[in-house]
Amino acid sequence: MKDLTNEQLCKLAQAGDKQAVSLLIEANLPFVRKVANQIVGNPVRQEHLSACGVGFDDLVQAGSIGLWRAIDGYRQFEEIQFLTYAAPAVKRSMSDLIRQYSRDTVWQLRHDKANAWKIIYLDEDLDDTEDDTVETLISSPCAKLPEQIYIEQETAAELHEAMDALPDRENVYVQYRFGFADGKDHPLTETAQYFHLTESRTKSVEHSALKLLRHELLIEIPERAYARAEDRLTKVLVAAGELHAVELRLKSQRKRGRKITAVVYEYLADCGGKWGALSYNFKDDTTEILLLAEWDTILSHRFAMRAVEHFRIHHNDKLPDKIVLTFIGPEQRSRRYDNKFEAGN
Repeated sequence: MKDLTNEQLCKLAQAGDKQAVSLLIEANLPFVRKVANQIVGNPVRQEHLSACGVGFDDLVQAGSIGLWRAIDGYRQFEEIQFLTYAAPAVKRSMSDLIRQYSRDTVWQLRHDKANAWKIIYLDEDLDDTEDDTVETLISSPCAKLPEQIYIEQETAAELHEAMDALPDRENVYVQYRFGFADGKDHPLTETAQYFHLTESRTKSVEHSALKLLRHELLIEIPERAYARAEDRLTKVLVAAGELHAVELRLKSQRKRGRKITAVVYEYLADCGGKWGALSYNFKDDTTEILLLAEWDTILSHRFAMRAVEHFRIHHNDKLPDKIVLTFIGPEQRSRRYDNKFEAGN
């Protein structure tokens, strides 16, 4: 068994082989010691660790626990080596230990001769050197930068948004398999037992769920974000009087066989006011305004005609449930012409 790779040992460990767990941790202890040495060997952290009472052996023990915790979460189908996957867990476990001891340690930075506290500035150099400052001495080794926190929050929000778009079966599976429900990853075999599926069927469901999730993360979410940004920009330009916009939402449609012959859309002029309604007959190419969106008949007719123009151009395309169409009115063309004329003079 000692000749097995990390990945093979991990698979046995996930199946409940305790000897494989011991061998896996023992085989990767050199890496854990290397990480602990990097932390202990940092001159800035040496005094900090000494004051906290954290030693080299403590870090190795914490790193081994992190290594052990990484076993259940490792998934071989992702084609990532086990040690590559486990390295962040090892470092995080050591950082958690340092943070825990730091909370119980009272730091006394400096006293003057009268035993009164002095003001210490974070950017003040230590021991007349420019290499280290007070901030580097007291900063937490596991503290995150604000931009890191923001990126993690945005990533988590996008992930949950993508999961909400999954079908119920795939959503429930991902929630359980990767620990979104209880905070703990579950091995493939355990997941199969939980859902009363064969292991091959479980792999198939997982493959389908991850494929849909990737599609949401890489395509659907960026497209929705772009659409939201476009809508916000449209509203800003409409409010500034730079263009007009008509918002349409499908109310009903009439078909003959599979072909749509007529539609009724509600329309909103310039992102505000009340909703109007219009009907368009594709067969006869006729339009009827059922309800004005604006008290000004001419203006309301202009917005309705922009919608009809869209129907005529895209009559063979799939009709959208909602869409925002923009156009430039005569007054805006005149203003732009005047601006160009003034710029030319």
